[in-house]
Amino acid sequence: MKNKMTEKLFELAYTDSMTEVQNRNAYEERLKKLRKPNANISRITVIVVDVNGLKEINDSYGHFSGDDAIKTVAKALRDTIGLKADIYRIGGDEFVCISESNVLPYISQFKDTIYFINNEKLYNLSVSIGYSRFHEKYSKSIDDIICRADEKMYMDKKSKK
Repeated sequence: MKNKMTEKLFELAYTDSMTEVQNRNAYEERLKKLRKPNANISRITVIVVDVNGLKEINDSYGHFSGDDAIKTVAKALRDTIGLKADIYRIGGDEFVCISESNVLPYISQFKDTIYFINNEKLYNLSVSIGYSRFHEKYSKSIDDIICRADEKMYMDKKSKK
């Protein structure tokens, strides 16, 4: 009984209740481990995903549709990248995937999934994506990898405006 209660508390503490992916707490815990001096980041790939136009979806179609957009992106990430990466919802409409394998080939599959989902939605679902892998020359820490992925995501977002 105590084990089940502990498991449930852990789940509540580290899972985003709306999307069922890991939450910001879990993300921060993972980063703590990856920031340790003995952490091996040489196989790390980071993907950053941001939902475009969420405010417009909320304003035009209601918050239910905005929540649906967030849930849809989370499900698409789980279905395409989730077997190879840990997925975190770190903000309202921002997700980070961290993997110890090369998940870059799954990005196009994720994009295709979002494209096909658009045929079923009232609103236009669009995402901006940035990614980065460990690189001996540029990656001194996990933060360097995340920063490069974030920069690429913002470049992708700008290109869609």
